[in-house]
Amino acid sequence: MDTLKNDSARTLSRTQFVWIAFFVVIPSALFILQSGNHDFKSGMVLVGLSSINERPEVDPVFDGIENNQLSQWQSIVIQQLGQPAGTVERIEREHRQLGLDGLGFHFLIGNGNGLGDGVIHVGYRWLEQLAAAKPVESMNWNRNSISICLVGNGDRRPFSETQIKHLTRLVQRLQAELSVPVDKITLESTGEFFAEAQFRGQLLDIPDSP
Repeated sequence: MDTLKNDSARTLSRTQFVWIAFFVVIPSALFILQSGNHDFKSGMVLVGLSSINERPEVDPVFDGIENNQLSQWQSIVIQQLGQPAGTVERIEREHRQLGLDGLGFHFLIGNGNGLGDGVIHVGYRWLEQLAAAKPVESMNWNRNSISICLVGNGDRRPFSETQIKHLTRLVQRLQAELSVPVDKITLESTGEFFAEAQFRGQLLDIPDSP
């Protein structure tokens, strides 16, 4: 009888030790993993951006940003990643290898390969209202340009319909909020398969300021 009691006590003790170890080791491992990624600049993900007519009163694209910060933006530059796939982490790592402080774009729109189809990653540069990195050999970029990048290579195949739809909705919101006219929206190396006429046909008709 005493033997059974001792065995039960030892079993209970081992069980308690396993659970204690679980609750100590697992959080510690997660902390280590997160610490190893401490250089990664945070951002925000937008899924299923609604149309301009259904735009919520508190628009997540502009939530938390002061009007005096938004007044600096005057134009929009749209470019392609030039790669068929890409995750935010990998692209940021590549940008850091090029000497940048983090992701160079304000917005990144996925195609389903690495980043969800039509999913918009709002980069730290937009959240903190910092200038984007200049596209290679760009003639239209300046520090007052909003940078949007599409994951994919428009010289090889068209971008997805969902990508173009959410690109259009994002640009329309930026136009409406910041009064960006059509002639200040530039396509930089988006590829021959980019549906430019379809895209431009859906932009808001905002007159250029005198």
